[in-house]
Amino acid sequence: MKAKYTLLTAFLAVAVSASAAGSVRWLEEVHNFGAFDEDNGIATANFKFINTGDEPVEVTSVRTSCGCTTPRYSSRPVAPGDTGTVVIEYDPKGRPGRFKKKIYVDMNTEPSRTRLFIEGVVIGSPATVAQRFPVECGRLQLSTSAALFGEITKGKMSTLFVDGYNRSSDSIAPVVDNMPEYIEVAVKPEVVAPGEQTSFIFYYNSAKCPQWGVVTDSVTIRPDKESTVSLTIPAVAILNEDFSKLTPGQLAKAPQVRVEAESLDFGTLAQSSSEPVTKTMTVKNIGKSPLKIRRIHTADRGVSVSIDKDTLKPGKTATVTVTVVPSQLPGALLNSRITLITNDPAAPVKTLRAVAALQK
Repeated sequence: MKAKYTLLTAFLAVAVSASAAGSVRWLEEVHNFGAFDEDNGIATANFKFINTGDEPVEVTSVRTSCGCTTPRYSSRPVAPGDTGTVVIEYDPKGRPGRFKKKIYVDMNTEPSRTRLFIEGVVIGSPATVAQRFPVECGRLQLSTSAALFGEITKGKMSTLFVDGYNRSSDSIAPVVDNMPEYIEVAVKPEVVAPGEQTSFIFYYNSAKCPQWGVVTDSVTIRPDKESTVSLTIPAVAILNEDFSKLTPGQLAKAPQVRVEAESLDFGTLAQSSSEPVTKTMTVKNIGKSPLKIRRIHTADRGVSVSIDKDTLKPGKTATVTVTVVPSQLPGALLNSRITLITNDPAAPVKTLRAVAALQK
């Protein structure tokens, strides 16, 4: 009997404790600052609550989701029917664009935790926008002037992001044109409100690209379809062959490239001459499988290069022809870099040289 009485007493104590838990009503749980200038400084939101219960309530802690957000509050009890306040300060410095932040308020109430939110759009100051989005394209500012993908294994897809910012007072809908067939660009969001950010998402499908090695293309970006202002963004990738799945047996039977001489010396050339000067070198496959010439090229002005075969059976050779036009060469010396790309897993990229002295 005594045990039953003890259990009943404990149950009633819990029930009384639960019924005594305070309750509050927040006048707002989301505060929208709207659009405001970064130069205006710290923005302040006052979240007010009313004690709707029969017992005093108090704020025990307030946590924010970001260092840019600072809470201020009093831990003094709020009597039934009275109003309390939690003050939230947002520092917009260096944070242009839309934001939404969470605030967690703990109280001696049921439930004990409330989530509050602040949101808005920071119109960045000229200094902040120039620092984070230094590239101008009319009403649109970009985070970078080039889409640099780095190395991509041929056959794989690569993704890259370029951020944009609408620095105007009107909404814009950026447009991307003149893309090669193996590059696609999505704009998210497609419509950018004043002071807000967007992302240009570049998708590089290397399986559709016919070239190997360093591939340089470009796309054109405009702030909107009516704009006469545009910006050309270089898109650069290095497309490599994947040899990682070759077995030891396949590697032993792989093609192997050998270059007769990795440097062609053109001697002394008359700098004013517009007559092409040509020299050749030999490439041989000393391996046990066909050698495929993926690409041979140079980016140097006044120099061109070609090869007479794109596949070499074991033991066979091909001729590389290098042509120089002296009057098109910059400087007083020629030191041209020629890149040869093959399916030789041991040396897929060979660097050849064309050298000469120029005489006035």
